[in-house]
Order: sequence, then structure tokens, then C-alpha cells
Amino acid sequence: MNPYLQPIPVGVPLPLNNLHAVSVSLPTMAGVIGYEENEYDVIRQMQSGYPRFFMNKLVEQLALYLRKKNQIPDEIETLPLMSYKALEIVNRHFNTSFNFLEEGGCIFLLIGRDYTRLQEIRDFIRHTGILLSSRKAEDILFEEGVIYKKQIEAVFEQTGAANAIKANLCNAYGAGSISNVFLCSSGMNAVYAAFEAVIRFNGNTEQQTILQAGMLYLDTMEIIRKYSHESFIITQVTDIDLLEKRIVTDHRTIGAVFTEIPNNPLLECPDLPRLYELCRKYGILLVVDSTIGTAYNLNILPWCDLAIESLTKFACGQGDVLMGAVMVNPASRISGNVEELLSPNIVDPYSRDISRLARSIGGYEERVRKVSANTKSILGYLEKSPAVNELYSVLSPGSTENFLKIRKHPDALPGLISVVFDKKLSCYYDKLNLPKGPSLGTEFTLAMPYVYLAHYDKVKTSEGRAELMQKGLNPELLRISVGIEPVEEIIGALKAAGI
Repeated sequence: MNPYLQPIPVGVPLPLNNLHAVSVSLPTMAGVIGYEENEYDVIRQMQSGYPRFFMNKLVEQLALYLRKKNQIPDEIETLPLMSYKALEIVNRHFNTSFNFLEEGGCIFLLIGRDYTRLQEIRDFIRHTGILLSSRKAEDILFEEGVIYKKQIEAVFEQTGAANAIKANLCNAYGAGSISNVFLCSSGMNAVYAAFEAVIRFNGNTEQQTILQAGMLYLDTMEIIRKYSHESFIITQVTDIDLLEKRIVTDHRTIGAVFTEIPNNPLLECPDLPRLYELCRKYGILLVVDSTIGTAYNLNILPWCDLAIESLTKFACGQGDVLMGAVMVNPASRISGNVEELLSPNIVDPYSRDISRLARSIGGYEERVRKVSANTKSILGYLEKSPAVNELYSVLSPGSTENFLKIRKHPDALPGLISVVFDKKLSCYYDKLNLPKGPSLGTEFTLAMPYVYLAHYDKVKTSEGRAELMQKGLNPELLRISVGIEPVEEIIGALKAAGI
């Protein structure tokens, strides 16, 4: 029997038995709330978690080992970073030179727990995705004799693993050359590198404002909100006339538009060709996060200047690698000096992460095709379910026409669905025997109480819930990342939960 279609205890890594898992089982709404509230009985069971929000156990083990080895006092916090390059980025942003400890090429910032900007530094590391790789931590622990074996896993056995990844993405996006593909240590590092590149490109011009088109991923919004000179949001991303009106009015000050295709979790699609036409007309750069749509489903790069993808998701499919990429449209006016603009904020992925992803990305196109087929069937089932009140996908009204404009082939369908039921989410969530936890794009279907995990601070107050509802984010929404299992197994699990 498929082990992913049975009850999975709270705190168990997803994928199962994987030291480098980027998700974790949160099988009940009580467990979700306990995790968000930092309740001891839940936290003590957590063997894994999304690495930018929960320190991987290998990284934690290395941090504790180095604390003891170097006799670091309790009043000093140790914050792990991937490399010296990551340290440079932090120092540059905060305009200082932090004390640090180096071991095997990885860096631990040494900062007093009473330092007034400590939380700001933690947030910056999380937003920019420059944290330490679990595989790098594992290698150092092994070399130091702290652990005596490393996880056995399938990897790319030939030389040129990085170029194999770049070639796959170059082909999917139509980037022309692998020199137009830049690998980053995480999806958020790719977002931050692209963000800083457009800021640098606009230099001292008036174009310092970032327009956020639609509700984007939480940390992308935080980067734009915290680190841009000025920004504003147009939540109605499918309303191209509204976007056009704002761009025409404010084009002298808008330097870039950031959007997702489709966005997360409402799966809304902007009219990308028309949006790019507007941006080019007024000299505005367009940056598109294509993680959910994928370049195997959608024709993206001709309609933007920079495309960003979290390779942790569908490109990997295994849910055990943190990596991202920036793809450059060779016809864009930014392409001439893009490497100079991007490189100061790109942290290179670790070699073992590259080898692991190079192995799994070989199945990217086929994986996307299987997910598309399953998504079509599941949408058909959910459309008829009396338990479903609201169903969100790229085929929802307002998005369908925009989606069809850039769809690559008739069977293409992004593998994400969001649902609001006729009862509270817990009535169905707790009975649903599918993997449940953060992240998406895994080969196993993964359900997530998105709003609880992304916006819990607002979910727990009536004022916050009202604000979320105003933005179209129902707190009781369930997001489903469709996998490649036989579709009848997925639908069977939905039926068994009363959906």
C-alpha cells in the first residue's frame, strides 16, 4: 500500500525517511495550530519542517556541535549561513561587519541575544533564502566524526551537473543559452537577486517604485515591502485595465512589476502578454515567478524580462532540495549587463544539492505532464462535489482566457488547486489521508492549510480574518499540490474524507 495514503504522524518528514526533507506532516488542524503557537507537545515531535522557517536537524546538530567545540557562551546566538558570499550579503545590507565562525566553508553569525536588530537579521536571512544547506551541514558533521554515515541517495553521476540543470531550464524557457540561466541557493535567493538587480538597473532614476501585481508568496511580498524604496499592490491581478490605468498614471516612478503566473494560492493569471507590452512601452521591467505554472506548461520568458523559479518544487519533485533559478529573456534590455546586476546577491548552491537536483530534473517534463493529467481529473471530481463551496484553479473565471493565451499545449494544466468547503476546514482536513504540510510540487500529493501557515497572525483574530477575506484569502482554504500517483488513489482519499 502507498505509505503516503495512510495517516502520517505529526512531525514526520515529508518525503518520508529523508534527512533533507523540506516538508513535514501536520495531519490535524490542532497540530497546525500547535505548530504555529509553538506548543511544546507539537514542537518536540517535529523532525523536519520548511527550512526557512524550521532549522533542519542536521544544521541544528552542527550548530550545537560548533557551540560546544568553540565554547560559545549562551548569550551569543549562532545564525547559520551558506557561505562567505552569504555573509557578504548580510554585512552589505546591514552596513556592518558581523562577528562569525567559519567551519568547512559555512558561516555562523555570532550575535548577542540582546542585540536590538537580531530579529531583523533572522528575518533577512529567511526572506533572502541564504541559509545553510542541510547536505553541507551533513558533510561537515561527517568529516568531523560527529556522524558516521550520510544519507544514501540517487545523484547525477556524470560531470557537469550544474550545466545539466541549466540546459533543462534553458530548453523549457527558450532562454537561448545556458548563460541566461543563473542557479541560486534557494527560490527566495533567486527572488532577492532579481529584486536587487532591477533596483540596481534603475540606479538613480525616478523609477524606484515596485508594483506588486496580485497577492504573491509571503516572503516575496516581505522583500518588496521592506527593501524597496516604495511599493504598492494591485490585488485584482486579472483586471488588466486596472493595471494599465495605474501603470499609465505612475509609469515615471515605477521601476518594476513583480507577479506570479499563476499566483499562490488563488491561482489567478494576469494577461501576461498585454502586461509585458505595457511594461515595455513605459520602460518598466517585468519579473515573473513561474514556479507554479512551470515553463513546461506555460510560455513565460517571451513575456517578461526575468523569470524566477523555485527549483525546490516541480523541478525537483522529490521535496528534498533547496534551489532556485533566474532566467533572463535574451531580448530584454536588462540582458546586456544582467550577470553584473544579479551576481552580487546570488549565493551558489552546494555541490551535493546540485548533483541531487540534476538527477531529479531529468524527469521534470514528464512529471509535469502526469501532474497536469491528474489535475484535470481531480478538478472534474471537485466541481461535482457537494462539499465544495469554492474551487480555485487557472480555469476559474477571470483567469481562463489569460491562461489559454500562454498555454504551451492543450493538456497543460498547473498542478495546484485551492478549495473552500461547505464546513470548517478541520471537518475534512483531519480525515484526509493524504500527506499534509508546507511546500508544493512533490511527486506525492500534498495538502496544505495555506492561510493558517502563511498568515497565522491574522487568522487568529477576527480583524485579521476580515482583512484576509477582503483580499480573497478565506482562512478555511485548503491548497492541494497534485502528485503523480494513480489519480483514482487521490480521488479515493478525497472521497474517504467526505469530500
